[in-house]
Amino acid sequence: MIKSKIKIRTKYVPAGIKILYEDRDIIVIDKSAGLLSVKANYEAEKTAHHLLTNYVRKGNPKARIELFVVHRLDRDTSGVLIFAKTLAIREKFAKQWKNVEKKIPGFSLW
Repeated sequence: MIKSKIKIRTKYVPAGIKILYEDRDIIVIDKSAGLLSVKANYEAEKTAHHLLTNYVRKGNPKARIELFVVHRLDRDTSGVLIFAKTLAIREKFAKQWKNVEKKIPGFSLW
């Protein structure tokens, strides 16, 4: 595993999320099953995006820090999610996303 460039404040990490990596451009998390990735018509606050935004804002809802969703996972799916800290970084991921190889260690379809 790659070591984070920013100290992860583990006592402030919300339930349902484990921060795997953070630097000045991205945050990579392990989302638990049952948690939405982003808001839906029926839920806006119990989402990985909302909880992680509060984490980076250090609990200050007036802070202007914003996170950008790079991709999503279904509510019932656990796994790795990437959030960009700027729109420019999010766009770089979007341009390359089709070339990203998604793997599960130790698992093969063939």
